[in-house]
Amino acid sequence: MLPSTLLIWIHLVAAVAWVGGMIFHRLVLRPSLAGISPPAKGQDLLTGILVRMDSRYKTLRWLSLATLLVTGIVLLINEGGSARMESAWGAVLMLKLLFVLIVIGLTAIHDVGMAPARAIPSGASSQPPGRASDWVSDTIFALGLVIVLIAAYLVKS
Repeated sequence: MLPSTLLIWIHLVAAVAWVGGMIFHRLVLRPSLAGISPPAKGQDLLTGILVRMDSRYKTLRWLSLATLLVTGIVLLINEGGSARMESAWGAVLMLKLLFVLIVIGLTAIHDVGMAPARAIPSGASSQPPGRASDWVSDTIFALGLVIVLIAAYLVKS
């Protein structure tokens, strides 16, 4: 069995990779590309780069979520006999776990159910900002930040 500190470190690194990737995408990449309208040949290059970036981040995202799930389950089992589980702390933990399950479901919908629509190369002007995949992505981002906030609360409690 891994020592508790190492297990928590692995859990934190996975959370940083998952949430950090979303922060980069939402606050850096998406706004940076919003105003770009390259010529047709440049659009093909940009589309290719974005498809590759999305593919690589999708792999990191799922590895991070799987790592978070496994380490979270082990940490929960280690906490299982604690009196904290039957207190307000345990209720907040259950809320966090509910949000985690929602995020996993939305991520699956986003990556599997909506992937074909996102993979179609098209110009930035032909992609309306309110697409369903953008809404799902933004919801995952917001819930990810809430999950991190709840985790911080649980550590301090």
